[in-house]
Amino acid sequence: MRSVPARIHAARAPGGMPDRGARGFTLVEMIVAIALIGLLSVMAAPLLRIPLVAWMDASRRADLGASADLVQDKIGADLARALPNSVRVRQLGARVWLEYMELRAQGRHRAGTRAAAPACAAMCSTPGGNDMLEPACNETCFTSLGPLQGDPPLAGSDWVVVNPLGPGVPAGDPYFGGNAVVAGGIKARLVDLAPAADGTRLRHAAHSFPATAASHRFYLVATPVSYECNPTTQRLLRHAGYAVAAVQPTTFAGADSVPLANNVAACSLRYTPAGALGRGGVVSIWLRLARAAADTGALESVEIHNQYVVSEVPP
Repeated sequence: MRSVPARIHAARAPGGMPDRGARGFTLVEMIVAIALIGLLSVMAAPLLRIPLVAWMDASRRADLGASADLVQDKIGADLARALPNSVRVRQLGARVWLEYMELRAQGRHRAGTRAAAPACAAMCSTPGGNDMLEPACNETCFTSLGPLQGDPPLAGSDWVVVNPLGPGVPAGDPYFGGNAVVAGGIKARLVDLAPAADGTRLRHAAHSFPATAASHRFYLVATPVSYECNPTTQRLLRHAGYAVAAVQPTTFAGADSVPLANNVAACSLRYTPAGALGRGGVVSIWLRLARAAADTGALESVEIHNQYVVSEVPP
């Protein structure tokens, strides 16, 4: 038998009309469905917004807290390496600068007889003539008593600083003379270092140090460092690698300037010397960081209140 191809016929209701159950959505039904979906979305939006806003708030608080922790840790680590009697503060309007000299290493020097008329040692080229460090002598070298403490100094750029604890200016002022070796100053440029039998032999630019410390301590200093707080630009900057200036600078040509914090709303930097001889002191810092909420514009802030000791004998 011959097979007859199957045919699909549209179902028809009695009377020849198509079956209404086989058709799609009408335009009215589609509009109603879209309206219902939109209504459900509007009702669900607040439920979705609450966790989103909570996440944004938590993220903003975490960022402010992390910035505050970074500022405190960095300033604390820096001031632990500050040369004693080198911290100074300057303020112009809302802007404030805190500057110090960064300590590279320290040690003790051999001292002479400390007589009224010291016997100046022989030139460095003379064997045994480079041991003691005598005040009022035109020194070019001396040998430390034992090893240096700290990081390896950089010859040609670092400074030898002797007795930054004396009162008054220029005595005890490491900034006196700026970036040059001057008569009456307490610093001289380091030329080179060499190991000695029981210490380190240091050569420096010829200089007559006005006095030595009773502790016979000397310091090897790298570069000045400045913190600049500017609420107008809302930034806390750290400047390093610039030349020593007799007057505390507010601009830093050639410096390595790094933003340490943004969103700075207000700040205060102060230094209180410990006694008349400037044997260390205390740096007090207050800083407020604030950020506005994206949805309401309300400010959320975190404040830093801290004090750091600048010791006569840094670690």
